[in-house]
Amino acid sequence: MRRVLIIFKWVLVTFLLLVTLSFTNERQTKQLLNLNKISIGVSEEDFINKQIILTYLVANNISFDSVLVNDFQIDDIEEILQLHPGIQDAEVYSNQKGDVNILVEQKKAIVRVKSNFDDCYLDKFGERMDLSENYTPCLLVATGKISSNNYKEIVAFVNEINKSDFWKSQLTQLHYHDDDDIILIPRVGKHKIHVGGLDNIKEKLDHLYQLYNVALPVKGWQTYSDINLKYKNQIICTKK
Repeated sequence: MRRVLIIFKWVLVTFLLLVTLSFTNERQTKQLLNLNKISIGVSEEDFINKQIILTYLVANNISFDSVLVNDFQIDDIEEILQLHPGIQDAEVYSNQKGDVNILVEQKKAIVRVKSNFDDCYLDKFGERMDLSENYTPCLLVATGKISSNNYKEIVAFVNEINKSDFWKSQLTQLHYHDDDDIILIPRVGKHKIHVGGLDNIKEKLDHLYQLYNVALPVKGWQTYSDINLKYKNQIICTKK
């Protein structure tokens, strides 16, 4: 008799579990989505906001109106969001009530490229970013005869000078003058800095730093019109 009661107990538990699951599944198939929250990670940048994200989703045929939870494809939406030029990463998740939450991380622009062919930002990985009507960061500007083939070396240069607070604040422009000369424009002083190419740029800037520390405080920051670092272990200065 006891064995029969135990078997009956487990049959009853199994039956109740199946009924509960059936009810839950039925409710799930009828549950509609609701966009609950869009969160943007804390960042110095302000390229995107909630309205920009909503507009972007609508433009890509993503809607949360009258959409069933079972038809919701999280991976697809994450992939679409990550294609946005201002978004570094995106995470989308929902609960059984149909509440959808979106968390995005913005890209960080490190340089602006302004040439005859393009006007954009580049992030630290060399990825192109469109200009924003809402936000204009204060960055070093690369100008002149620039093509997309130069983006990699421009980003490497900016990543290098960003290691130094001095060079990060002192250098304001990187100008591609011609095929064999790149010119740096400083914030302090009216001279042009000719570096040739961006190869061995750390060594060239180290030499320039010594000139800044030793000679210019004595000669004066307005003494020279051009400082040439193109030649190895040489600094050639041209007076105004």
